[in-house]
Amino acid sequence: MRRLHGVPGSDPRSAAGRTLPHLLRDRCRDHADRVAMRRKHHGVWHGWSWREVLATVRALAAGLAGAGLAPGEVVAVISENIVETYWIEYAALCAGARVVCLYPDATAAELRHIVEHSGARLLVAEDQEQVDKALAAGALSGLRRIVFVDGSGLWHYQDARLIACAALLDDGRQRDAADPAWFERMVDAGRADDAAVLCYTSGTTGLPKGVVLTHRYLLENAYRLMAAFRLPAGADYLSYISPAWAAEQITGLALGLLAPLTVAFAEKPETVRADLRELAPAFLLFTPRQWEMMAADVQAQMSDARAWRRALFDWAVRAGRRGGIGAALADRLVLAGIRDNLGLSRCVAALSGGAGMSAEVFRLFRAFGVRLSNLYGSTELGLIAAHWAESVDPTTMGRLLPSDPGGAALTVALSDAGELLVEQGGQFNGYWRDAAASAAFYCGTALRTGDAVRLRDDGEMVFLDRLADMRRLADGRAFPPQFIENHLRASPFVRDAMVIGDESRRFVTALVNINAEIAGRFAEKCGLSYGTFTELSQLPEIRARVAALVGQVNMLLEPAARVCRFATLPKELDADDAELTRSRKLRRGQIEESFRDIIAALYDDSAECEAHIKVRYQDGQISALVARVALNDVAAA
Repeated sequence: MRRLHGVPGSDPRSAAGRTLPHLLRDRCRDHADRVAMRRKHHGVWHGWSWREVLATVRALAAGLAGAGLAPGEVVAVISENIVETYWIEYAALCAGARVVCLYPDATAAELRHIVEHSGARLLVAEDQEQVDKALAAGALSGLRRIVFVDGSGLWHYQDARLIACAALLDDGRQRDAADPAWFERMVDAGRADDAAVLCYTSGTTGLPKGVVLTHRYLLENAYRLMAAFRLPAGADYLSYISPAWAAEQITGLALGLLAPLTVAFAEKPETVRADLRELAPAFLLFTPRQWEMMAADVQAQMSDARAWRRALFDWAVRAGRRGGIGAALADRLVLAGIRDNLGLSRCVAALSGGAGMSAEVFRLFRAFGVRLSNLYGSTELGLIAAHWAESVDPTTMGRLLPSDPGGAALTVALSDAGELLVEQGGQFNGYWRDAAASAAFYCGTALRTGDAVRLRDDGEMVFLDRLADMRRLADGRAFPPQFIENHLRASPFVRDAMVIGDESRRFVTALVNINAEIAGRFAEKCGLSYGTFTELSQLPEIRARVAALVGQVNMLLEPAARVCRFATLPKELDADDAELTRSRKLRRGQIEESFRDIIAALYDDSAECEAHIKVRYQDGQISALVARVALNDVAAA
């Protein structure tokens, strides 16, 4: 069996045997007046020192206990990334509780499932919108309190469970003053293997499962990033990915304490781009979709520029890819300005995680001079590999990350079916309230990733696809869905794409979700008229542009694996319609159900079809979209 062996890290900042509350208390002791967190509010950046953060967390921990929270119970949080929810999570951990975070755009039904399944006793909701979801979810068994951070619009609400975070904080300060030793006792009682977070999976194949993350899991994974990318103490980090994703728990909440980082929060989601540029953080983690949209924005701006500017940009990108003296000149004239405009001028570690990224987008950022790296891992096992060596191959996931010397170094192997197994160094603490699924995660003593992977002789790991998603056509010919989808999404014209084909199909087809902003600019530039997204998606000129893109991707594939027909979807894929997870991964089963009329027509000789599509709004209402959709053939190369 083929194996790869990782190595221990050499960074002395190990946290072996510690908990997050232990580290929070240490940071206040060692760096009391250093800025720990900052946020932008009304256009101005405000900061809090470690001393101020610990004082607030102490009071909130006592306030949570006063509100009836007992050690071992669960606190649920639904919010955008704001500094208050970080404080509350730290406070809950200090009080011996566990935390589960939800994506801020989760529906009332999704909130109900996670609150009920986790057994949460207290829910923290950012504002009126999130409180309304909790109230719309109906009777939530065991939920004793709903804490709101922003009380705007809530003055007339009568639910007895509601309590303002400010009131909780005031009560906690009094309790902490009356018994300051309580906080110390609770922090001292914590152990590294205590459950800290319940992190629910994406739910791409069914209902999300809650993965138990311990303090040891969070800090050992944080160490891997810190040691691999040599992050200095005090490095700025922009908290943008929701803490509902395990990666943000590792980077923002755990690494924020271990390194430590200065964790910053944007004013609101709509200002992230502008705030990112102002902050210019040293460390950044985005999903591939976010990097792709950033690249698409740059390319869209250049498409509107004058011809000489486009030519200069193209030359600079080519020079950046080649390196050498030409790259230095291109950097001085063009590329440094692009990095500054994107907020990446001081970035020493830019990571892409959560799904596969197109090699074209990866190479573009590298040409800009951004040290973009793929990051590979899973909620169950944590972080496994990344591009942290000097040489970088965008077609790989990198190599095994260095491990905390206090734990076991990573060792991975391939099963006979080509599945990547983690034999050593991985941590899986089980699924919450699901013993059967927990047991199925093991392959003997090794842990399953569910991913088909190739291990190269140079230690690099090549991701092929999810094992369950590898596809063959009716005649046995194989094709790689994610490879095709990633390359299609590399175009700024494409927001999402899903490849169709299995043992019952004769050839490969694709559903393409165009990027409304980019396609709209193209249509306006060409003098094309349209009124709705549906009309835009079906314009012949738009479909011809997509056909050319599909043809380019086909050139990278064996003839049998090429996309023969495609349709541009008449509506955008939406998490509210369960077509995407909250981290924007495709939910393939639901997409096939939503667009079954289109898929069926792709496999006959129809030139168009009438699609009937259900659309669900955030308030739960359902309507029907009826659209004429063109079916497009892709010319053979």
